[in-house]
Amino acid sequence: MLSDAQINEYQQNGYVVVPGLFDTSETSAWKAQLQAKLTEEKKLDEPSGVRVWMCDGMDSLTEANVQKPQLVQMLNQLIGPDVEFLSVKAVFKNSKTSFNSPWHQDWHYWQGSPKISIWIALDNATPENGCLRLVPGSHRNVVQMDDVEDGKGFGHRIGEDALADLPVETVPVSAGDVVFFHDLALHASCPNVNGQDRWTAIATYRSGSEVDGSTVWETFRVLSGESVN
Repeated sequence: MLSDAQINEYQQNGYVVVPGLFDTSETSAWKAQLQAKLTEEKKLDEPSGVRVWMCDGMDSLTEANVQKPQLVQMLNQLIGPDVEFLSVKAVFKNSKTSFNSPWHQDWHYWQGSPKISIWIALDNATPENGCLRLVPGSHRNVVQMDDVEDGKGFGHRIGEDALADLPVETVPVSAGDVVFFHDLALHASCPNVNGQDRWTAIATYRSGSEVDGSTVWETFRVLSGESVN
């Protein structure tokens, strides 16, 4: 369970890091499964380094991991008793996908009611191989994004110059650590300058007690409580 201090950190900053929620054997097996699935789908060289699966398109291991009881308990603490799972994505950096993810708020990609995502490190994530960067407190406001199309995804983004006066935090984590973050939390990643793997699984959820006007998800899965959607 999350401590009161961790809950307060999420509420104040828009994100919180929870160490060691998955062990080494779990992260290694999950990474191998995602690599196998992407190879099967011929998506391993996806230019964006991102592959999204909706709740009815997951492999069985990923399905079990995004419903891990400890995750659901922590989500209950952060967003309430009614929790819906929406989708999961593999995000991978290596010698081919070395660029940084630009600054953005996830909300611009789906809008509607608030969402929460869980960034699950399947490798050690460092400033050298592409760990997260976040702006504490940025989840309180919608920030106007620029529309950019360069073949790397992240069509809604802002440039580094827009962060000049904001308190940017670099967030290195170890494999098995997870970062819970609000969909308005401004975040980016460092570029992968050493060519080492940095694989993550990012699962997205919402409260089932709030009507969601987003049209991104046609299906969802109720993990606890009830749903008005």
